Amino acid sequence: MRNNLVVGILPESKNEWERRTPLTPKDVAWLVKRKIPVEVASSPLRIYKDSQYARSGAKIVSKFQKANLLIGIKEPPIDTLIPDSVYMVFSHTTKGQEYNRNLLTAFLKKKITLIDYEHITGSPGQRLVYFGRYAGICGMIDTLHVFGRKAILQGIPNPFSDLKSAVQYGSYSSARKALDQVVGKILRKGFDKNITPFVIGILGHGNVSRGAQEVLEHLGAVDIHPRDIDILARSRTSHKKTIYKLVFQREEKLRSKKGNNFYFEEYLKHPDRFESNLDKPLPFLNILVNASYWDNRYPRLLPEKMIRRLYGTNPGFRLSVIGDLSCDIKGTIEITKRATSSSEAAFIYDPVSREISNDLSDSGIAVMAIDNLPCEFPKESSIEFAGQVRDFVYQIAAHGITDVTNHHALPDVIRNAVVTQNGRLTQRFKYLKKNIHD
Repeated sequence: MRNNLVVGILPESKNEWERRTPLTPKDVAWLVKRKIPVEVASSPLRIYKDSQYARSGAKIVSKFQKANLLIGIKEPPIDTLIPDSVYMVFSHTTKGQEYNRNLLTAFLKKKITLIDYEHITGSPGQRLVYFGRYAGICGMIDTLHVFGRKAILQGIPNPFSDLKSAVQYGSYSSARKALDQVVGKILRKGFDKNITPFVIGILGHGNVSRGAQEVLEHLGAVDIHPRDIDILARSRTSHKKTIYKLVFQREEKLRSKKGNNFYFEEYLKHPDRFESNLDKPLPFLNILVNASYWDNRYPRLLPEKMIRRLYGTNPGFRLSVIGDLSCDIKGTIEITKRATSSSEAAFIYDPVSREISNDLSDSGIAVMAIDNLPCEFPKESSIEFAGQVRDFVYQIAAHGITDVTNHHALPDVIRNAVVTQNGRLTQRFKYLKKNIHD
């Protein structure tokens, strides 16, 4: 009879803002009740105190003693990896990210079974474990905060001028009260004529996009279609008390380079045949929010050349802020040259000089690209995440094995998310072989 694996909750150390946890004290108590032992690495940053985990039946340790199923959020430091164990984290290795190639190599050399949350998916490819909703919520609040600050520096009064960044509220419940005040300002004064009609475009349809839209729905945003946007722009004063939300569909974001109709199946097989179609609506947007998936197989939806051309040739160009919630450096939004942080939420990109600065009063487009958005609401996002991952943790621990892919009693959604095992890449991730350092 196999012994249960010992769950270890990793300390998050990637940055000072990271206070999230993959399992709450309540979830630990649930595991302990089912005979799954839990060790918790002591952490002064974590949103829950060590004492709360201790009361839930966990053993608080400075260094793991028996833990062999290590549960975290961000990538663990290479020098802390425990050989011949199982890790469940967002590894940020499966797109071939150059900055984590050493980490991927270390997982292999130490014969670690790596289960990546990003690949725990149902059908058709729907992610089952995610922080996306809170990334969208925090990202939308931060984007509106940046817009408010930038507009005031330009001398434009706006209803977002007093809205703080998400991290300053600390919780969604507190932020919602501030959003209610924004609604009141919109109803009383509306938007300045220089930013009316106020239109926010959104790229993406997943959990991040839905989180961003949740905030806009709280503000009473009205949905529009791209074909309506230029009509709105002709009658500004009649729309001064409304936020308009434009969620781009695939066929609205992309077009065939040869002028053919858009077919999603063709796009998936031959993405090189398509290009961005955003040059038509982009000048009419006040804000663009990117919550879409991207890797280098696909065309950029906002290439730098497009922005420079539109900015230089269109006197009515209105795009002021881009909220790049996906934060793929030089990816979908090519002018996302670097990530930003909760303490410095945005930079300015000048399409004329192509330079970036940290001064929001400079001319250009503000880019908000915080790469760890959900940790701005650490408790609420941790509770939601733990509710998604707890049963998977239990199933792996209760079966007492590290050879996950070959254990058919475990559900496919777990076995298919294994990236490395026994010093090898699993079949699904063989394409990463070129990224392994010798």
